[in-house]
Amino acid sequence: MEDRIYLNLKREEKNIPIVFVERIEKIGEYLASFNCSNLVIFTDKLVYKLYKDFIDSLQHSYLYLFDEGEESKSIESYLKAIDYLLDSNVDRRALFVAIGGGVVGDVVGFIASTYKRGVRLIHIPTTLLSMVDSSIGGKTGINYKLYKNQIGTFYQPEMIIICPQFLGTLPKSEVLSGIGEIIKYGFTLDKSILDMKDRFENDVFEIFQDKILAMQLIKKSINCKVKVVEKDEKESLLREVLNFGHTVGHALETYYNYYFSHGIFVILGMVAEMILSNILFNFDLSNLDFLIRILEKNSIKLPQRFEKSQIISIMKYDKKNINASIRMVLLKDVCDYVLGYETKEDTLYEALDKFEKVIF
Repeated sequence: MEDRIYLNLKREEKNIPIVFVERIEKIGEYLASFNCSNLVIFTDKLVYKLYKDFIDSLQHSYLYLFDEGEESKSIESYLKAIDYLLDSNVDRRALFVAIGGGVVGDVVGFIASTYKRGVRLIHIPTTLLSMVDSSIGGKTGINYKLYKNQIGTFYQPEMIIICPQFLGTLPKSEVLSGIGEIIKYGFTLDKSILDMKDRFENDVFEIFQDKILAMQLIKKSINCKVKVVEKDEKESLLREVLNFGHTVGHALETYYNYYFSHGIFVILGMVAEMILSNILFNFDLSNLDFLIRILEKNSIKLPQRFEKSQIISIMKYDKKNINASIRMVLLKDVCDYVLGYETKEDTLYEALDKFEKVIF
């Protein structure tokens, strides 16, 4: 029996299948079921190098390769891809397929949503983080100047195809990055994920040697995101819960110029936001021990101390903010969250000071 989860968007009257396949060879069958004028594959140079035979087997009309890394989420990269599509005379009946991690998914989603006012899209995430988070929910975006995802759209794909076989080529940092997002779901939406605390603290690769456990974690995480997106597709309020750890995490990510993978900055952001939650809501800081042990066991250490005023300045550009106030997702307890809390700067300074002492 086919294994899938549906994302049911009532407003758009759209059921988006999230399909699970064991082997990448099966993916071509799903793509072949779509009628299109052109099949356009987007990926980055590293993914193409690792999976060249698979990608070339997809009988694509066009193949576009991004440079590897966050730099591809730029206006210049976006316009270069648009030029390629126009020069190739790709029409709006084409099917765009994004094969890659969060960067590829975000920028290709933005291209698909804006090229000729919208072209059908399929996501094939190749990283753990993109499987459990960024490929689901329709967020697209590119970065502008120092600020993440300030330009973007909500644009839903026709299908998302999850194949854990891609995880076999991930470096440790990328596996840990995905685990950061999975842990976020545990603290905000599904306590049962935290029952596996001990496993997370061991070698991160060990978790994914157990294919049944790996799929349990991936599906639990996807179900968390699906339930939230179904209730709040365009982040009116509830969907903000998915940003726990991200307000400080994104600021650190920008400040340190993407020194670590995104999900590692989310772990650091969760540490900071738990400290803030403790100051404001007496959140139990014993929960921090688990995250600190993960950072220590994986030798995650920021390269130098940060300037608190600069971190707060970057946080002021977070997308959730209204009227320049810094709005955050905070915790009273595990899975007892507060949305859109307007945080005063002096409290942020206090929290970042304590965060600095814990991290350094």
